[in-house]
Amino acid sequence: MEQLSRKEKIFNMLNIVFNAIFIPLIIFASIFTLSIVVSKIKTGVPSVFGYTQIQILSGSMQDAGFHIGDQCFVKSQDANTLKEGDYIAFFYFADPKCSSPENVTETSTPLAKADSAKIVFHQIIQIETDVNGNKWFTTQGTNNEAPDDLKIYQNYVIGKYVEEENFWTSFISFITSPYGMLCLVIIPCSLIIAVDIYQLIVVCYEYRKETSKKV
Repeated sequence: MEQLSRKEKIFNMLNIVFNAIFIPLIIFASIFTLSIVVSKIKTGVPSVFGYTQIQILSGSMQDAGFHIGDQCFVKSQDANTLKEGDYIAFFYFADPKCSSPENVTETSTPLAKADSAKIVFHQIIQIETDVNGNKWFTTQGTNNEAPDDLKIYQNYVIGKYVEEENFWTSFISFITSPYGMLCLVIIPCSLIIAVDIYQLIVVCYEYRKETSKKV
């Protein structure tokens, strides 16, 4: 009876630990994953709480301190808050039927969502407003001699550069790093599997013990 009581205590302790730690982690991971999937479907890029992490792929912004391979964060913004001089990430895309503010009418507007296009990180050098009050951005890399060929419709802007690190950028950087994956995914999943295996072994042992008594 004493040995069985000890096992019950172990089971109770494991259940408390599981309920207090692993279930919240699983719920958080599920919400986090759902947020990424929904944002990917809605905007075309994975984001968390409006923050998107991008990688610099060219040297066009090197004068501004952004080098090839650097990671930086942008945050979704109301187009009306953007101004000349801001650094933004955007889909380098123009609707062929409505590629500039001059083409816009009350019945002819650009596609609401950018088609498959590369992501560019450049500086706003000019802002225009079309007849419907929507913004268009002329952009340029700080290292480039000329502006980009396409004018960017406000819906194709992913976000504005986040200059100062904050809680969310630090948190997202951590959970998307190898250490974050280890702490929040691999270790919890491994422990859950280990607990399940242990409980299965104990149940099998108890069943075998009861069976041998009957024989």
